[in-house]
Amino acid sequence: MHGTAGRWCGGFAFNICVCTAPLAELWGVYYGLFIAWGRGVTRLELEVDSQLVVGFLQTRISDAHPLSFLVRLCHDFLSRDWIVRISHAYREANRLADGLANYAFTLPLGFYLLEFTPPIVEAIVEDDVRGTAFPRHVRI
Repeated sequence: MHGTAGRWCGGFAFNICVCTAPLAELWGVYYGLFIAWGRGVTRLELEVDSQLVVGFLQTRISDAHPLSFLVRLCHDFLSRDWIVRISHAYREANRLADGLANYAFTLPLGFYLLEFTPPIVEAIVEDDVRGTAFPRHVRI
């Protein structure tokens, strides 16, 4: 989580072992919303690097869908008295979240609240503060 001027406000890492990408992304969204709400955030910009998950968050999914329980938990937070803007961000534009996800794999199973920047992602935070761009390479 970034505050003003790139200041580290906190973050988390969650090692849930082997799972699908949408499940991992939804757990990240859920815990991000949970932490932001608990800290009294009133306006939140939520960037997700899965178009599928953005769709789940912007609409409803069938109760029969295997991810419906977790999507409903996220919708519970989204419907509260705050402003949450959800957008898709390519992995290259969301390097810190990707770095924290990779860091989680180095930890024992479980959830870790990170009050301080883990050394493994310090360079990414510094790039964000400087506004360093990393273009997306697409085959034509």
